[in-house]
Amino acid sequence: MKNPKHHQLFNFLNRFCWLTVVIAGILLLSTFFIGDELTLPWITSTDFIKTPLFLEYFSIDGKPMGFHLDQIVIWQQFKTGRFLFLESPAYILFSLTLISFVVITVTITYLERFWYLVCAGIMVFVSINFGLEELAIGDHYFSYAFIGSFLILSYYFQSIKPNSSFTLRIAASLILFGAFTLAAIFLSPIAHPTFVWLSYGLLAPLILAILYIFFVAGDNFFYLFKIATQNAPTGKNALFHFLIIGAIYILVLALLFLNLTGRISLDLILLHPYTILLVSVVSGYYVLNTKLEVVKAEIPMILIKNLLYPALAALALAVIFYAEITANDSLTLAIKMVIVTTHLAFAVVYYVYCFMNFTPYLLANEPAWRAFFRGEKAPLLTARLGTILFLAGTLFFLEYRPYYQIKAGRYNALGALSEKIENDLLAEQYYKQSLFYDYFNVRANYGLAMIEKANGNPAQATKRFKESLFRSKNNKPALALAQYYSDQDQLFKKLLSLKEIENAFDDQRVINNLAVAHYEFAHLDTALMLMDKAYKDQPTSIIASNFLALDLAIKDELDVDSVLLATANFEDYSTRTNRQALANSLGIQPELNLSTSADSFLLLNELYFLYNSSLNSKSSNQALIERLNRHIAYPRNIAIKDYLMLSKVIQLYNSGEVNETFYLLDQLIASYSQNTGLYSYMKAIWAYQQGAHELGFVFLGEAQSYNYDRNIIAATYSDFLSKTIDQTPAGLQEKWAQFDATQGDLSEEEKKAFLMDLANENAFDEAGTLKAIEALRAINTPSDEIYEALRKAISINKRSTLLYEAYIYQTSDAGLPFFGTSALETLSTFASKEAFERIKQQFEQKEKLNQ
Repeated sequence: MKNPKHHQLFNFLNRFCWLTVVIAGILLLSTFFIGDELTLPWITSTDFIKTPLFLEYFSIDGKPMGFHLDQIVIWQQFKTGRFLFLESPAYILFSLTLISFVVITVTITYLERFWYLVCAGIMVFVSINFGLEELAIGDHYFSYAFIGSFLILSYYFQSIKPNSSFTLRIAASLILFGAFTLAAIFLSPIAHPTFVWLSYGLLAPLILAILYIFFVAGDNFFYLFKIATQNAPTGKNALFHFLIIGAIYILVLALLFLNLTGRISLDLILLHPYTILLVSVVSGYYVLNTKLEVVKAEIPMILIKNLLYPALAALALAVIFYAEITANDSLTLAIKMVIVTTHLAFAVVYYVYCFMNFTPYLLANEPAWRAFFRGEKAPLLTARLGTILFLAGTLFFLEYRPYYQIKAGRYNALGALSEKIENDLLAEQYYKQSLFYDYFNVRANYGLAMIEKANGNPAQATKRFKESLFRSKNNKPALALAQYYSDQDQLFKKLLSLKEIENAFDDQRVINNLAVAHYEFAHLDTALMLMDKAYKDQPTSIIASNFLALDLAIKDELDVDSVLLATANFEDYSTRTNRQALANSLGIQPELNLSTSADSFLLLNELYFLYNSSLNSKSSNQALIERLNRHIAYPRNIAIKDYLMLSKVIQLYNSGEVNETFYLLDQLIASYSQNTGLYSYMKAIWAYQQGAHELGFVFLGEAQSYNYDRNIIAATYSDFLSKTIDQTPAGLQEKWAQFDATQGDLSEEEKKAFLMDLANENAFDEAGTLKAIEALRAINTPSDEIYEALRKAISINKRSTLLYEAYIYQTSDAGLPFFGTSALETLSTFASKEAFERIKQQFEQKEKLNQ
């Protein structure tokens, strides 16, 4: 390849490869902040708890009269679900693996025969572990074709056509691997062939990444040696600096090694295996020329340095990113152990190698670092052989643990893929195989726990949850175990498991769940202390919401006004719902913030906020009624329509729309007969408040017939016998006063509309309703409209002799005497005999006159 630096395609590929390194590095660094949040995100478990609320409307001899409704209190806890299969990291790793295959294929075609055979052999070994046989294309022949095509192509350019252009080699390699990729995607009969290929062939990129790590592991020590000896004032100082710096570097690696093996606990951000590797990636690039100069062969240095090196670096970083972001802890630990052991092996061997070879040069104050890779007393080849032996000894010392963890990580990936395709039986087998190689790995234990939970096997589920705790970096498995105990109604075990979490008070989610657990056991003082700590540490919406729910249980000991003021700025519906519930329990009506909903379809937390906001006996909100109307009319809200209608009932009654209230209650009874007793009792209370005492008894009887609480019925019946209330209802007096004050400014149509509203508003105010009817007659309102107003009135106030009398007479005027005759029969069941005879005689006389 002539003048490669001036080759446009080469320059493009160089920039592209280094771009992949930067992207892979950024992705790897992002895992320090993201952790397992993508593959195992936190879930907020929401419990909607009903708490009784008494709505008082009047009193009899000082005894409050009203009814109980259940308002909603929301408790929220943190939990986790199943691990999610992340597609993006899989695509990234798969793409970089194919890029590495292309770059390696092109690079080895420029090597001499010996090095070509070595590299081709490595690639064959990698290809065997690439999982192609699992794609179900031509049995094993698809894998054979892949390996054979690679060997034929690379051998063709290396031996048969060694003078072929760089562009042709790149194009041929791209076509080869692209063709096999497309064949796998379109010819494989299995679902998600790309993910299957990567999951089964995870060892292929992992082997290349390990080889790369081994290749750069000693380069850090070269730069340490150079820095320690380059600018020392004397040779003795240079030797002293090297011995100290080298010893510190070895000590750091030894500490990391002990930390990974569990012999010590070390958690420092900069002292991390990935930090060591990132430094090695940079060091390896700058030392590459010096390191390869000692090789007695023609090496395509420009290709290796500008294409192969960054491609493999990107692949190594992508493998680590994939392991971290998918929370494959077995694979992660194996990679960390590979990084630390290779660096430690090179550091120890190079430390001895430098001391033996370069002490005389250092004492003579000569630049020994220039000859780092050309040791004479102890040759570099001997040092590298010593490194390999050191690594073999380490592997024996660790009882092959990294190897087994790599296999466990592969089975974890296969288990995750099986869960993605919803094959729990297959996932269970893969996770069990993973545990065979790495018993305490979090991913497999947690995955199995969730599967056993779904299968209804509590003993195994509990065991797997507990096993997943040992190596977990966070409290997600612990909270999952506590939630499982909660689902099984084992509340004491839930509380105990949460209390046993190490450093529980450092995690706000644990504090929240622990406070809820104490609340479930009525440990209100402990729950309050925990909630207070969590709120002071970080007042999130979930903490604020739960704090308000707890405050409801201890409301008599609180300064409620300050609590409501402190939580006024939270906009989430859970907090607003609990805030409203607390205010309702104390008869306070805070300012109602009805944010505009983008959709008429309601979620539960929004529904319960609207419902709680309507539960008061003193005030109404027209904007709330309009919002309820919009949601009631939306067909998809049919499952929650009873809550919406009940909310509207309360608000309509508070606004004085008594007739509309009773119409809507009748609709509720017709649609939701299971609550007929409650709705009938509400009608009894309201009818009695409006002065319809006899009708109140009738509604009480209906409530009793539908099995409403007999004790409440009996007590209410006894109270109703007084037929008095302490507060006289205002009825239509205020509306009539408003009409009298403004009728001079109203047009005839506006007067008619106002009077019609008065006639249809409250049938229990007989005088006000009949006054409106007479006023409508005075302005020549059509008889059929007056008839309709009176018909609605008697459908509400079914025991009013005055309204029935006006209705019966109006049937004659409207030309509907047969309805009047029917109404007379109904009137005879509750009117006095004298009143009935009088009304009947008047009706018959009107009929004779009309005839």
